[in-house]
Amino acid sequence: MKKVININFQGRVIPIEETAFELLKQYIESLRKYFAREEGRDEIINDIESRIAELFSEQLKKGSTCITDEGVNTVIASMGRPEDFEAEAADDMGSQRSSTAGEQQQTGGQSGPPPQYASTNTRGRGRLYRNEDDKILGGVASGLANYMGIDPVIMRIIFVLLVAPLFWVYILLWIIVPSKSIQTNITKRLYRSADDKVISGVCGGLAAYFNIDTWIPRLIFALPLILGLISGPFNFWWNDWDFWHGPKIITGSLGTTLFFTYIILWIAVPVALTASEKLEMRGEKVDLNSIRDTVKEEMESFRSKAEKWGQEVKQSAAQMGERAKEFGQSASSGAKSFSAEAGSLGRSGGSGFGHAIGVLVKAFLLFIGGALALVLFALLVGLLFGGFAFFPLKDFFIGGFWSNIMAWGVLLLFLGIPIVALLTWLIRRIAGVRSKNRFLGFAFGTLWAIGLICVILLMASVSKQFRTRSAIENKTVLAMPATNKLQVDVVNNQSGYYSSDWFGNDDRDWPFHAVNPDTITLNTVRLDVVKSNDSDFHLSTVRFSRGSTPEEARRLAEKVSFDPVQEDGVLKLPRNFAVSRHEKFRNQQVLVVIEVPVGKRIEMDHSVREYGWFDLRVNRRGFEFEDNWNHTYWIETGKEYIMTEKDGPKKIEDLDADELKAGNYVPKDRDRDKKRESNSQSENKKENKTENKRDSISADSNGKYRYKPGADRKNQPAASKDTVQNTRNETI
Repeated sequence: MKKVININFQGRVIPIEETAFELLKQYIESLRKYFAREEGRDEIINDIESRIAELFSEQLKKGSTCITDEGVNTVIASMGRPEDFEAEAADDMGSQRSSTAGEQQQTGGQSGPPPQYASTNTRGRGRLYRNEDDKILGGVASGLANYMGIDPVIMRIIFVLLVAPLFWVYILLWIIVPSKSIQTNITKRLYRSADDKVISGVCGGLAAYFNIDTWIPRLIFALPLILGLISGPFNFWWNDWDFWHGPKIITGSLGTTLFFTYIILWIAVPVALTASEKLEMRGEKVDLNSIRDTVKEEMESFRSKAEKWGQEVKQSAAQMGERAKEFGQSASSGAKSFSAEAGSLGRSGGSGFGHAIGVLVKAFLLFIGGALALVLFALLVGLLFGGFAFFPLKDFFIGGFWSNIMAWGVLLLFLGIPIVALLTWLIRRIAGVRSKNRFLGFAFGTLWAIGLICVILLMASVSKQFRTRSAIENKTVLAMPATNKLQVDVVNNQSGYYSSDWFGNDDRDWPFHAVNPDTITLNTVRLDVVKSNDSDFHLSTVRFSRGSTPEEARRLAEKVSFDPVQEDGVLKLPRNFAVSRHEKFRNQQVLVVIEVPVGKRIEMDHSVREYGWFDLRVNRRGFEFEDNWNHTYWIETGKEYIMTEKDGPKKIEDLDADELKAGNYVPKDRDRDKKRESNSQSENKKENKTENKRDSISADSNGKYRYKPGADRKNQPAASKDTVQNTRNETI
């Protein structure tokens, strides 16, 4: 057995065999000798060590318990040995000298065609496999990405965005396609560019990955903003461009989607800081010479920028000399510490995107966790967009500068930050990125805590406005209907020309209905039916409202306009009542109490169902007032009722008609009615049976039987009819 030790290599704890560690030390020492005369030797060696550490991490993720001699030799073969590059350099110089001598010996004529080089990528795609070394849920996306030669993170994002149509495709591929450990051949990765950036380098990274000009993704992300700025004057004069819906589509949902996409990519995609990461971003081979060339280019670029900045500072003014010296010193120290800082900030996830999650948990547990995260995300999105849908009503609930600031804090920080955090976590898991930087989590936590404070302060401010409750009562004696029956209908008292579909539902299903941007209507009305103390119909309307003080609540209750109208036997009630933006919503309500005298009738139309009653109570200090209503009753709409002395309103169809004419409210005897109906049916069957039997003995001249109604009834005894009649009278 070989001895295994743990080493701290470029910020990573690597278990490695002792003999393999000796091979690694010899290789790094040979690199130091090879780059001894190179400018920026320490930076080159540091970047090479960072790349070696990434390759070691990939081996450990694939199931290796430690780094062996074979693993070190594999890494050295992929990076290249110094002696191999020295031999290649000697061969190149020899070929150049031979070519030069050949050209000197030529006397003229056209040169031959340039030599043709065979492509190094001669291996075909082969068979499709699921990648068991780099997987989150089955390894389907990683296998497809390796088969198509693209970054696995791109394929995973496609499946996430198109989860609805591609869900069953993913499941079928998971079942059908076999799993295998695949040697990845992907050399291009998605990073943010640290050199080509305006804000965060997202567009520069996308341009490098797709090998396009940087201005193309920048134009795509900036186009909605540009069109929004152009459409601003038209929105002011032509009311949001109602004559053409194009700008709304471009600057609306698409602009919001691109904005959040940019923010999420900014947060989730790492920056290419090391030389190996920059080579991966451009899709170039990562070896000793490529890392050396990249470091040299960075140093040359940094030196040229420093010299240019220094000249500009010197030429600006004499008093800027001290600042130029300070800048030169900071630039020099920055150049020396460039590699160490870049290495510490490098991505620790390696090229095995998403592999850590697939190793730590099983697919079933990951599916359950993903489902729970999806439910939580959907809940937060519903609350967020529900808050946006509710925002037009904000001015009817709160007022003042600080209340509005707290409302925006609740929407953007308390609800928006968890959504952004979940998206960031999801994309980082997909991309296999694990950052040791705790600043992002601290920033999310701080912003969400501020949002929570906004929630508490806003709830305290709003609840204060609903602290007390007051009521105003009006009583009216109704005219006696000619038919002794009162019909109650609900009529529409608003024009309804303004769109009020805030919640995406039928307006009648909600208590809030918009008349115009400054006025809403409420249908918080309740109807109660009680027995009148005299022989007249009475109508009482009680208008309720809440407020910060009893005086404020009473003032708002007085402003509630609810005026019923009687037209003979029909009592017409307004469908709703208005509340303005200045009065604010304070749970205004109307209680309609109809007093019905004994023996009189009442019927509620089906339109009464449009009323909706609810109460918002901050504490248990409810409002109480004196009344003479001992009992209230609930009655069914579309049914006629009659008020009784002791039992309240009774449904007409449930009372015996004959007893009702006599002034008695006796329920129907349903068993007696069923018995009466059964006796009647049996008598009819008996009579039909007797007639059919008599017809069977009566034949015509052709020998056929026929029915002769009334022929035999003349011979029936008269007593039979009297018996039936007497029986019916006794039954009644």
